Amino acid sequence: MSTMSTASSPIVIDSNLAVWAVLPNVAVESTVDLLANWHRQRRRIVAPDLWLAEATSVIRRLVFHKVISPAQGKVAIDDLFSLGVETILLDQQLYQNAFEWAEKLQQSKIYDSLYVALAEHLQAELWTADKRLVNGAKQAGIRRAHWVGEGK
Repeated sequence: MSTMSTASSPIVIDSNLAVWAVLPNVAVESTVDLLANWHRQRRRIVAPDLWLAEATSVIRRLVFHKVISPAQGKVAIDDLFSLGVETILLDQQLYQNAFEWAEKLQQSKIYDSLYVALAEHLQAELWTADKRLVNGAKQAGIRRAHWVGEGK
């Protein structure tokens, strides 16, 4: 499976990809394989500081709707911290950039755009489990946006 860029470029992942990687009944083999491959290549895997809150909220929602048990939820949260993701604190300029990206992507909220703005700032690949985000990003001219299922 190709990571579609040089081994030196950073990779921005979103909370959807993280959740896919840690939940057994949600996990997609390609997601786990991608993360393992990036770690073998010593790639810098990063995400904006909101990623843990977003991922934990998804896990909590799955527990609330009885898709997973509370015990599975707690393990999944622990596993998020084991993914080797560097959390980046975003500054005012990145929030401004995310605001502009939300406009370009025609989104009412900036959450997804924060990942896009960080990827743009770092000249990084953006990897997500959200096909809608990838499609919107590519339509907005971001060539290095990838869906985890691309390699299948």
